[in-house]
Amino acid sequence: MAYPAPKEIAKFLREQADMFSEGRLDDFMAAFKAIAPGGFKVQDPATGPVREGWDILEDLCKQYVGWKLKVEDVKVCENEAVIYVRNEGVFDGQDVCVYSIEHYVFGEDGSMLARYFHPMEE
Repeated sequence: MAYPAPKEIAKFLREQADMFSEGRLDDFMAAFKAIAPGGFKVQDPATGPVREGWDILEDLCKQYVGWKLKVEDVKVCENEAVIYVRNEGVFDGQDVCVYSIEHYVFGEDGSMLARYFHPMEE
């Protein structure tokens, strides 16, 4: 199984953020499963252990329900991509706007590894 084409990856990465922001979590999960039928793996944060399974992605989504994501930039090189994301939501009772970087690696087995780089605490 070949990994998705770069244009397909870029389109997916923009659309998944829109779906999440609109609260369309069923569509969001379906889009992930369609582009990565071989499974989902994540490092959150990026230096953390690799965790695997669609339930992990669902649990991550539940933490950020109501947040708005805006993909500011997308870069794709063959089967890897990074996106720069503006994240707006409520954290500890405060409205926040923070930026993150997400790194995606699409495997030839149809899998996806997502690595999330969050803002550093100052």
